[in-house]
Amino acid sequence: MIQGVEVRELESQLGADGIDVELWRPDDLDEQPLQATYHFLFPGRVQAWTIHHQAAERIVCLQGMIKLVLCDRREGSPSHDEVVELHLGEFRPREVVVPPGVLRGWKAAGDRSAVILLALEGESEESTMLDREKAGVAYDWDIVMQ
Repeated sequence: MIQGVEVRELESQLGADGIDVELWRPDDLDEQPLQATYHFLFPGRVQAWTIHHQAAERIVCLQGMIKLVLCDRREGSPSHDEVVELHLGEFRPREVVVPPGVLRGWKAAGDRSAVILLALEGESEESTMLDREKAGVAYDWDIVMQ
């Protein structure tokens, strides 16, 4: 082995929608607190809704394409309850930063799987996952908003 090279097996979780692989946690880093995970999302599958309470999310789709849907649930925000749909991935490379308090969901667009990199910035990775009913977002995953 080359001196200084470290190999660490990554933890993964297989679920009905795809595979989640955690890349690193804050205690693995010397710098600012950060967690990064990549999500392998099967074609046409939806993962919604997640809200981080104290961390911003940085989202990049590394492979395939996703439809990213956001809903502002922050009290007092001028865009409270506004829903935004964004497309990102191989054909539209972008990073989307989602502030704490904004609901997030995504769907693998097209007939390919999507690989999504999710990095958290903040003091806590605390999040809540909500089902469609509890999230109460008026959004149809089969349509495309303009």
